[in-house]
Formats: sequence, structure tokens, C-alpha cells
Amino acid sequence: MYLLTASFLAVLAASAVNAEKQMQINYYSDHCRSYVGHVDVTWATALYGGKDNCYNYQYGNSVNIANCYKPGGCLCNFYYQPNCQGGATQQAQGNNCIGGAQQLKSFACYYR
Repeated sequence: MYLLTASFLAVLAASAVNAEKQMQINYYSDHCRSYVGHVDVTWATALYGGKDNCYNYQYGNSVNIANCYKPGGCLCNFYYQPNCQGGATQQAQGNNCIGGAQQLKSFACYYR
């Protein structure tokens, strides 16, 4: 039993190390001035040819890609419905701010 538990913990630790932080999405209570929280994105996929990814999350009043750790750039599609369905607004990293984040229910992120 001990060997099985130790093996499981080793696999779990290796998975955590391999989860590279690709970008940071910040949420704000106003127009990207008063920070209230963030999501570290580790599941983004390549812009062209990558698998689909989706994260259901709703928080704050505005949102932006605060940090992109990929040299080619990052972008996210923020959807008005859960499971990345329906209409969306797209944002690239930089000084962009999306208001109305309370209406956004999910997002998918990509890197170049």
C-alpha cells in the first residue's frame, strides 16, 4: 500500500511540474484598475493546430490578459455562454481591457 501511495504521489508531483504557466488572466472590480483575482492558464493550446480547450469561469466586472509567457503572443476568446458556446469577444495580450466580465461565462486561450 505504501509503495502504491508513493508512486501515485510521484506521478502527481511530476504532473504539477509539467503544468507550465502560459499566461495570467486578471479580473477587476472596475475597468481593469482594482484587481480582485486571477487565473493562471496552463492548458492553452497552439493557435493553429492545437486541440480545443475551454475553461468555465465567471468573475469580476472586467478582465484582461495581464501576462503572456509565450514569445509569440497569447490570445483568448471569452464566451457569453458556458462551455465556450455562442457569441464571444477576443482579446490579445497587452493593455486591452474587456468590460462586462460578469456576462462572460467561459474562455479558451491560445498561444502563437
